[in-house]
Amino acid sequence: MGVVWILLPLLRTLARVSVRAGGQLLGIALLRCLTPMWVLVRPQAMARRLAWGEEAVAVYRALMVGGRPRQGHRNGLARSLALYAHVLQLSGRYEEALAAADESLAVPGARASATQNAYTLHVRAQALAETDRLDEALTVARECVAAYRHAVPRRRDRSLGSHLGALCTYAWVLGRFPRVAESVAVYLECHALLRDMSLWQLIPVQSVQGRVRIELTGGLCDLGRYDEAVAAGTDARKWTDSLGPRLYPELQPLRAQLLTDLAWSYGATHDLPRACDTAEQAVALCRALAERDPATGEPCLVLALECLAHHLGELDVLAGERRVLRELVDLCARLARTLPDDYEPRLATALDVLAFRHWRQGAHRKAVEATERSADAYRSAAGRNPQAYEPELARVLADLSARQCGRGNADAAVANGREALAITRRLAESEGDTYQPLIAERLQFFAQALRRTGDGPGALACYEEAETVIRALMADADPESHEAELAAILSALAATLRTTAEAHLTAGRADEAVTALRRLLALARRADRSDVHAACLTAFARARAQAPDEVGQAWQRATTDPFPSFVYRA
Repeated sequence: MGVVWILLPLLRTLARVSVRAGGQLLGIALLRCLTPMWVLVRPQAMARRLAWGEEAVAVYRALMVGGRPRQGHRNGLARSLALYAHVLQLSGRYEEALAAADESLAVPGARASATQNAYTLHVRAQALAETDRLDEALTVARECVAAYRHAVPRRRDRSLGSHLGALCTYAWVLGRFPRVAESVAVYLECHALLRDMSLWQLIPVQSVQGRVRIELTGGLCDLGRYDEAVAAGTDARKWTDSLGPRLYPELQPLRAQLLTDLAWSYGATHDLPRACDTAEQAVALCRALAERDPATGEPCLVLALECLAHHLGELDVLAGERRVLRELVDLCARLARTLPDDYEPRLATALDVLAFRHWRQGAHRKAVEATERSADAYRSAAGRNPQAYEPELARVLADLSARQCGRGNADAAVANGREALAITRRLAESEGDTYQPLIAERLQFFAQALRRTGDGPGALACYEEAETVIRALMADADPESHEAELAAILSALAATLRTTAEAHLTAGRADEAVTALRRLLALARRADRSDVHAACLTAFARARAQAPDEVGQAWQRATTDPFPSFVYRA
């Protein structure tokens, strides 16, 4: 290609003198420059390749105009469009690549080889997948695999892809659906083909070989086949750590993906130190990628930081985990400004984990601030996709209510607890089995906040509803799974009734105090719990000591019986 490239200025001059003769030579030279080279030849800069492709298409269009175009001109236009479509696809101009590929396949009278047609279909499949037209992409990818399987490439077409590359693209499209199990099966087929190739056969497909090994590792990890993922990832890493990245710098993002998937697989197989080391290597590589190309490197860095933060937390390296989480929060917040659908949920999750770590360390103010930001991010994400993110929004709002309660901000805790409960009730209308237990939990959070504001009746109503919900669940399913939660609800209900009775007595409202005492006595009789009976005994003893006459008269007015002198358990 070097000699041809040098001759291009001369050939352009000839083409200006004679479009028919000089243009033919210029077109052939440009096609030679555009055709993918041997594996060890570094490709030209993308801008230059795009210019060559545009020029080659223009030259052959000119040759097709006027007179009767020759067969070579038709063939040349089809080939130049196919090669130009490939360069457009590599540069991210997917719609233009599709248009060029479609035109290549439709050039009137062109006699493209089977390999060239398969190559054009390959470009179409990749561009369709990149534009999220996955159903079309899958159909075209199947056609591409069949075309390569039956093609016998001539010498000039040997660099125009391969059956292995088509299979790899087919597996990649399946993974985008995601149909991960089918994708892994195709990648395993690719891996089997690679094992059967000789050294000389492997040389032209080095980049495909690396991609197959890396994507196979990720697919196995997604399927939970972690031992197999570790084996495949170790094999892939040997390739990526040798000549692969130097010859194919475009595979560096895949190398970062490999390290991240391998770290998750190590963690799942309980090799946490190695998982953490591998995740740190992934983060270092992604930072370098992000400096050179933020559009490619920053999405990889988000995934690597999530992986590293998780494994640092598993190892109880809490200071390191918080540092990584803060970096992750800053990065996701920046990316969410332009890609909220992708990064607002990740931002919300990272803030939620960071808030939990702050709370555990006693940094309660920071925990509340992080939880508030997490709730805001989830609320924004739920506005676009309620089905996916409303459950998380309700959970984080309940946590925020509890944490605000602990910090003494009772009014905000009530507002957030009420919103969390309302969302959970709405979700339970369609998925009761999933959300009924959560209604009971969030009623308790809401009741705690109401107690802090002095709304005793509201808190009592919440605790009693929570008891009703839990008892209904215990009647329908295994009661042992809800016994601890029922015990907590009964204890809180008893304590709330006791303080309510005492507050009414202090205010001189004997009738209201008797109402609370009667509810407490009924609770003590049905609960059969020592802590509930102790609360009942204490409340009645204090009532007798504080206002025996008023309480006795109020009790008799309400029940026609004398104030009970015995509330112990039999």
